[in-house]
Amino acid sequence: MTHPEADAPGAAEAAPAATPRGARQTFRHWRRTRPFWGGVLVTAGGAEMLALFYVPWKVVLHMGLYGISGYLVPILLCVLGLSLLFDPQHRTFYSILALLFSVASWMTSNLGGFMIGMIAAMVGACLAYGWSDAPEGSEEEAVSEQVTSS
Repeated sequence: MTHPEADAPGAAEAAPAATPRGARQTFRHWRRTRPFWGGVLVTAGGAEMLALFYVPWKVVLHMGLYGISGYLVPILLCVLGLSLLFDPQHRTFYSILALLFSVASWMTSNLGGFMIGMIAAMVGACLAYGWSDAPEGSEEEAVSEQVTSS
């Protein structure tokens, strides 16, 4: 049996249409449920270090086995930054690894991308490590409840 409402001409319009405002709110919610800026900075730092290997300067260094570590560390930083964005449950592990690889980039990747990429990755790793998904004010409410109960 069919319902007369389902066959009506305006039945398909019952679902809300995707609007720019709705897309912005969806992105805002997605961004707030993960260490967004930490992941972006770690990825940008790794991408900056990786981009410096293709610059035709005489200052650029290629050390080690054909500079493989110079390519490996920035690629791992990009992967860790994307992991921070898309797997926020393991943010502590990823942020500690990102901090270690950003420090290692000083020796392997042209002084850490001439310090710009290294500092960006370090700041991003610290932001990701300190990120909390608890809503603001919940910690203060918990502390005030403990004080009033004792």
